Amino acid sequence: MRNQPEKAVLTLEKVKEFESTLNEKQRDKFQILNAAALGFRGRHKEKVELVQSYIGKVSDPEYRVRFLYQLSVGYTNLGEYEKALEAMNESIIMLPKLRELNSKMDTLQSAITLHNSLRAYDEAMLYADRMVALEDIGEESVSKCFGYADQVEINFLRGERQRARSLLPVAIRVCDLHKRKIISLILNALACIDLIDSGNYLQGKGAGLPLLAEFAKTSQNSDYLTQLEEALARAFLRTGNLDLAERYGALAYQHAKSGNAVQLMEKSAETMATIRRAQGLHASSLEYYEAALALKNRVLDDQLHRNLAFQRVKFDTQDKVNQLNLLEQKNKILAVERELEKKNNQNLWLAIALVVIVMVLLVFWLVKTLQQKNQFRQFSQTDGLTQAANRMHFMTSANDAFKMRTGSMSIILFDMDLFKNINDSYGHATGDWVLKTVGETVKTHLRKVDLFGRLGGEEFGICMPDSSQASALQLAERCRMAIAMIDPEPSGHIFSLSASFGVATVDSNGLSSFEATLEAADKALYSSKAEGRNCVNVFRQAL
Repeated sequence: MRNQPEKAVLTLEKVKEFESTLNEKQRDKFQILNAAALGFRGRHKEKVELVQSYIGKVSDPEYRVRFLYQLSVGYTNLGEYEKALEAMNESIIMLPKLRELNSKMDTLQSAITLHNSLRAYDEAMLYADRMVALEDIGEESVSKCFGYADQVEINFLRGERQRARSLLPVAIRVCDLHKRKIISLILNALACIDLIDSGNYLQGKGAGLPLLAEFAKTSQNSDYLTQLEEALARAFLRTGNLDLAERYGALAYQHAKSGNAVQLMEKSAETMATIRRAQGLHASSLEYYEAALALKNRVLDDQLHRNLAFQRVKFDTQDKVNQLNLLEQKNKILAVERELEKKNNQNLWLAIALVVIVMVLLVFWLVKTLQQKNQFRQFSQTDGLTQAANRMHFMTSANDAFKMRTGSMSIILFDMDLFKNINDSYGHATGDWVLKTVGETVKTHLRKVDLFGRLGGEEFGICMPDSSQASALQLAERCRMAIAMIDPEPSGHIFSLSASFGVATVDSNGLSSFEATLEAADKALYSSKAEGRNCVNVFRQAL
């Protein structure tokens, strides 16, 4: 039924006629399959409502965790990540009560998949380690196949390629031992993608093409197939075969679109834009670039939403742990007090000591809670890669500063020149190094009152309170020269860096509001791009 979901739906419709004759376990299993079928048909809200209406009747932990898994998946597809995490956490709490290995593996795998989607790779790795340790019987345990495979994927996702490569042979051997062909196929696909990402295009093509045929037999709708097609498109592009590059790039984009895999759509759209440009089809290339840009913004917004949900749940969970620890301490203190009631000596001194202990614990809990709230606030306002203000915080703070200003204010916008070429040529890890280094370099030239933010992709902004047009121009020039002098050698590659700047100052050239000044700075930035990049332009109102 897993391999033929359409037939499964029809079968469930027939079984529904006999639902009243089913026993408790049969009804539980029937409703789990109903929930899965609703998810397959994209009816995620109905799926959540079904599970919520039924899960209160489920007493068997083996079935309850499966309902919680369906609930977590449903909430994830609806974008309600906090509720998805809460359902997942409840199933993890039930893990010690489970008897069946498959139930334990499903519970841990759902936690790993959800944390990977939230980019919480450290937490995902902890659950992968628990998967490996489920049964301590050497390589005979099938849980080790899934656990090792998860460890490989997580290490690739967080950029630890050497660690992932060292684990790959072990993972494939264990999965082959248990005849888990699909898991072995996915691991081989990840290895092939790594070869292409590392520049081994010929070897990657040789390994990847047979894998496509295997996916066609076993898992035609897999996201891993889409990733492999996109990687092969890049490999054929790099080796000059534009026809095959277009073929596999188009397949990857179509598969990502049909599966609504936004991140894969964005990546395959970028690849198709590069292929179309190489073919000389500039209009088509521009369409794909525009689609990739729109998808990138969706990915950034969705990831911010996911990260905030994860941090809120993490904070609430830690807060509950702190409260439970405090309650446990209070209970211990109460037990001691009851014991002391039986003794008439030292009552006063012990009572004073107990009060002091409670006060210390309360103060410690309060300080810890305040620290966690401050960390959460800082996280919600900061771009994780560059540690600059994120777009939302920059726009809000700069707008407030403009409203309260008593003198002139300036906005500087700058954009890294030809940044996509760096990503395409050296990989996203190098691109991330560039953005992080540029952020650190620019910060050294700012005043304490200046606000620095990443507005999206490779675009940054600086808000300068109490600054004239001349001082803003000087700062922009210093930052431009500093960026051009960055040594790329620590990234492992040699390339040149430059940025184009636009400057606008309120109360000059008829500017009076934050929105108008921001738009003026953007126009000046585009003038710098038009003049050949790596320069600074100041907005001046046309006469």
